Amino acid sequence: MPTILPAWPHVLFGVLEPLSLVLGSLAPLYDLQGFIAGQTPQAEPPTAHPSSLALAYQLGNLYSLLFLIGVAVLHTTTEPKVLRNYLIALAIADVGHVYATYLGMGWNAFVDVGAWNALTWGNIGATAFLFFNRVAYLLGIFGTAKAPKVLGKRE
Repeated sequence: MPTILPAWPHVLFGVLEPLSLVLGSLAPLYDLQGFIAGQTPQAEPPTAHPSSLALAYQLGNLYSLLFLIGVAVLHTTTEPKVLRNYLIALAIADVGHVYATYLGMGWNAFVDVGAWNALTWGNIGATAFLFFNRVAYLLGIFGTAKAPKVLGKRE
């Protein structure tokens, strides 16, 4: 299992983020109505439309897909360029994820941080945290990925 990332980005992107994705993929299976209602802070959860049920299960499946891709890339690649491009793609997706949450919440709920529930903190707070750590890594703040040395190959 290659680890070409420095310690902190490896722990964050290679351990903590995959664990959060597993939890995100299980959430709609555990409490579908709560998962749907919890996507935005609100007083009372509405009755979910069948399309909302399908979308929630599909979102859980996408979290599973992201988990599998993340583990595959971060724990098998020996190419720093592959890792860099993967993290750039995720940073772009982080912005889209926060924006999609904003569109669902509206401005007033988006800026009312005190009213956020746990899922909103995950959708906005955790995603923003991951985004800033991805950007920091890409800027070299945590160091850079090191391709493993190949035995018998001269530099």
